[in-house]
Amino acid sequence: MSDEGIRVPTWALPAFLAILSGAVVWGASQAQAQATQEEVDRIEAAVVSVVEEAQATGKLAAVNATKIEAIVDSLAEQSETAKASDAKLQQLIEIMLKNQN
Repeated sequence: MSDEGIRVPTWALPAFLAILSGAVVWGASQAQAQATQEEVDRIEAAVVSVVEEAQATGKLAAVNATKIEAIVDSLAEQSETAKASDAKLQQLIEIMLKNQN
């Protein structure tokens, strides 16, 4: 027996290097795909959070608009009531002035 080690034919060396480089490229692409998926998941979570916050803000804005409309309506009613009260008070003052004379 001879102690020459493993002998690789010279014609197989390019094929071996091609397979090795292909394996490295495949591993790198798998790592890139995983990193991309993690980034997509992170961005998706952020978008979902922003959408939920926007919906809550939109609902809050709608509630505020409804409250503002109710306040405006109430103030309009109070204004009309005040005008009616002013008219009645004016009539009462006129009646009192007539009765004094």
